[in-house]
Amino acid sequence: MNIHRITYNPEANSCSLYFIGCNFRCIGCYWKKIYPKVNFKELKFLNLNETMDILKPVSPGKVTIISGDPVRNHEFSILPKTLYEELGCEVRLMTNGYILPFLEGLKHVALSIKAVSDGLHRYYTGKSNEMSLSNFKLLYESGVGISLSSVFIPDVIDAEEIKRIGKFIGSVDKDIPYRVIGYMPVDGLYYRSPDYEELKKAAQSINGSLHNVVFSDPEEQDYSGIVDLFTNNLRK
Repeated sequence: MNIHRITYNPEANSCSLYFIGCNFRCIGCYWKKIYPKVNFKELKFLNLNETMDILKPVSPGKVTIISGDPVRNHEFSILPKTLYEELGCEVRLMTNGYILPFLEGLKHVALSIKAVSDGLHRYYTGKSNEMSLSNFKLLYESGVGISLSSVFIPDVIDAEEIKRIGKFIGSVDKDIPYRVIGYMPVDGLYYRSPDYEELKKAAQSINGSLHNVVFSDPEEQDYSGIVDLFTNNLRK
């Protein structure tokens, strides 16, 4: 696997597993600024056994698989099952839905839908959305807990596209929770953050397509109290 960081939140008794790399190449992604500076040959990545050896001493009650989306491989496929069986913890996955592990052991999947218009999705991510949307329906039918989100980017993933996404989700189940997230600007990239009224209008454009829609401004992650159990310090 390509896990480059493991964090532990003692207060919440939870860990997060961070993958590096992604099967999308989103044009507004923060990591576009990071990847060109990384010498991947010098990095230490954890395999499944090493990951479990790090997690077992803290015995987290929840583990979230987060950040990036890896290429398909056996260790990633069995990761949720292994975490659940060996730690007895709640396992959650945050993903773009392009590649999924085996679902056994998964409690909840937070799926980010970039766009439902395939041309826009290809423009923004470099990939078709066919696999992600198909996997969304697979997750829903599996009975795994699921919530969805999209990043609202003025003039790119705009209010009309947010409305289309809402209608698509509602065609599956109007009760699926959906969050519209304001884009956080990245230095050196053209895209801007929406103001409050733009964000509110985008969320409201969904109207009656969904019953549970919220919106939020982007926020910097609060890492106070978070302990690195393993890290490559890529942001330093």
